[in-house]
Amino acid sequence: MKNRIRGAFAFLALSLWVDGSLAFAADESDYNFSWLDPEKKVYVLQNRRYRKAGSPQIFAMGGLSLGDTYRSVLQVQPRVSYWFSEAFGIEFFYASRFHRSNNSYLALEEAIEQSGGGLNSPYIREIRSQFGAVLNWSPWYAKINVFNSVLYFDWYFSAGAGMLGTSIGPKRSDDPAASALWSDQNLFAVFLGTGHLFHLGEHWITRLDLLGTFYRAGVFTGIPNAPADQAIFSNFAFSAGIGYQL
Repeated sequence: MKNRIRGAFAFLALSLWVDGSLAFAADESDYNFSWLDPEKKVYVLQNRRYRKAGSPQIFAMGGLSLGDTYRSVLQVQPRVSYWFSEAFGIEFFYASRFHRSNNSYLALEEAIEQSGGGLNSPYIREIRSQFGAVLNWSPWYAKINVFNSVLYFDWYFSAGAGMLGTSIGPKRSDDPAASALWSDQNLFAVFLGTGHLFHLGEHWITRLDLLGTFYRAGVFTGIPNAPADQAIFSNFAFSAGIGYQL
């Protein structure tokens, strides 16, 4: 009987020793980071290194308007934003736009001249300026390895409203023969967008932004006193810039 008890204790001790050895080996294989380059730092993804809540941000941005049928458009756009938390913030912006005729319009203009007056220039709407306010929502924060260094960024979405300063007319507004036919209109607009904030340090930020503008305006035919149908128009602009967090 005593031999059986001693055997049972011996078997229990052996089992505990084997289990402990396996657990230690598992710990060694799971948590041993000696294979990492000692010169590299390991960051935990959940840790937010740079914070934006409670601090104003100022941006200088510039970019291109996308999808204008007869114009190539450049814009400059200063922005001021304030984040109430890491997830939500408000932003105010103003954009000034500079237009020139693109190749599509130059080809159309040549066709009009060759027609000997049989074709007319379409009425073209130019968005000269826009200003508004948007609410920014940043649901994702992440970091990536870029050229062997860690880059932190926020991915945000925007929604808001504002006003557009537009001009509409045939040909070009700088054409003396057509400038008298151009007229200015201010229109209400809704803005939807998305973009990334890349944190370079505690204060400096680079930024990519895509902003869509949606507005309702009349469809001009150029016929005097003719009723103008209303339609929904859209315009998108891609911008990049640099900012400073106060």
